[in-house]
Amino acid sequence: MRYQITEAELPNRMKKFLADIDAGKVFRAKVLQNNREAVGSALRGLIETARARNLPEKLDNATAKVFIERLVEEGWQQASLVGLKTLLRHYAYETNEGVEWALASGSTDRRPLALVFRASHWAPFRSLISDIEASFTAPEIRMADRWMRYRKTHIRVDEEMAQRFEPDGWTFYRLAATMTAIEPDSPENLILQQVQRQRRQALAGYSKKMPKDPYYGLPEPLYSEMKSLFIGNSGLSPSRLKSLCVAVRRLWKACDKEGVPGALTMETARLYVDGLFASKLALRSVASYCEFLACFAKRAGYSREIFDALMEVHNAVKYDAKHDLARKAHSLAKHPVDLVDVAQNAYRLLEQACDQDDIRNRRRDYVLAGAIALLSKLQLRSLDLRQGVVGREFKRDSEGWRVDLKTSKKGVPIQGRLASELTRYLDAVLLMDVSEMHLWTVYKQRTGTSLFGNPAQGWRPFAKNWLWVNMRECLNHGPHIVRTLIYDAVAADPSLDAVVAQALCGHGNITSRKFYEIEADRYRRLQGVASMTDIAKGLEAEVAQPTAVDRDVEGFHSEAK
Repeated sequence: MRYQITEAELPNRMKKFLADIDAGKVFRAKVLQNNREAVGSALRGLIETARARNLPEKLDNATAKVFIERLVEEGWQQASLVGLKTLLRHYAYETNEGVEWALASGSTDRRPLALVFRASHWAPFRSLISDIEASFTAPEIRMADRWMRYRKTHIRVDEEMAQRFEPDGWTFYRLAATMTAIEPDSPENLILQQVQRQRRQALAGYSKKMPKDPYYGLPEPLYSEMKSLFIGNSGLSPSRLKSLCVAVRRLWKACDKEGVPGALTMETARLYVDGLFASKLALRSVASYCEFLACFAKRAGYSREIFDALMEVHNAVKYDAKHDLARKAHSLAKHPVDLVDVAQNAYRLLEQACDQDDIRNRRRDYVLAGAIALLSKLQLRSLDLRQGVVGREFKRDSEGWRVDLKTSKKGVPIQGRLASELTRYLDAVLLMDVSEMHLWTVYKQRTGTSLFGNPAQGWRPFAKNWLWVNMRECLNHGPHIVRTLIYDAVAADPSLDAVVAQALCGHGNITSRKFYEIEADRYRRLQGVASMTDIAKGLEAEVAQPTAVDRDVEGFHSEAK
């Protein structure tokens, strides 16, 4: 097709591109030189159409659209249009003009990486180009380039905006990891990781399951009886009802093992108790399970005989358990630890987190360090940590972190500012890999999510046993060991009263205190012996020192002599 304008009338950038083709200074120079006339014709037609429509004299979405429409009207076939678009894409990639149109119009992105890195948004990473090329594949780098171009067209980056970027879930898969390596301090990485998770779940057909009732799957009449306790006004706390459910489910399994109907009778109660003793449960746990089933029998209206029999076993086993050394006492004897050791482990985990190459291990260490550090200062239960939400139970302000919660077991309120030493640990849990300069941006994003949450699951709390498993790996003890350590530490310090430990652990009565004390009695005996020794030494000193009467008697004898 003959156009009215000549190559001399083209914009300077286009004339330079044609001159570079002639000089062989472009990528794929041989291909473009063989199609030199077609390239010049395409550029002349583009600019002529743009001038006719009063559009900017450059390649972009608008000018390309009207030019293609003109060619279609003039009878161009699809095969010819494909070839023309390819030549225009070569121009776009070489000059960085109209790249958005070029990427959108092509089925694949096969740009040479040297052309990709010419874009201005790669300027901050010039010194890292060789490392990026060595660490990532060409498709991953091109994907990162398309993302950086896309985000420049938006005011802010959020999940909704990220979801609109290239809806193909498979090509999006590595973007989050690539951008985390390129811009490790950017808060956008957290958003990309959430979108990546959502797309992966959508591809796998994942749908969030509704939580099941604690009594689901129980046979009748156990199901109906347990359900009535939950929905009725039983006066029992949710945690107490769940404990009853666990006991009833154990009863059902014991019945199923022996091939008898799943119901509560004297016969099945015996099977239940025999199963408890046959298991590896501690005596205290056996006693508790007997009491749980007895409570269920009483609340569900079973015969007094069953309740009395279960409580008789409970009382007998509980008495024996007093002389049974607790498991944590065995554990502490085998693996001695104190509060300083706990704090040192938190420090070690935080220091090594940034050196972890695997993002999952890195984030595990951040969360674990924050949880252990918090437990060493504030002796909460693991459930309290799992339920702690940013902006609700745990709040950040310009001075540090504050806590405002009620303990999950007894509802004891714990409020106040946390120690300043915890600030860097909890900030690390909040920020993960993001720079501290984005603290308040991330805090706003994370408000309403679990502080000790799993980023791979939309910041939902980690699994129930996650903290236990990971703390045992690094400390050989579970998270609740710190409650024992604080009681023993307070008992070892004669200047402190046990009430201090009760307040730190959120205990409302002395029964809870007695359960957690391990070394406290030994410390008190040692203090008692030390006090008696001091008293004895004082008495000896008084006896050795002559009194006024002794001095008078000695004087009398001297005068008599």
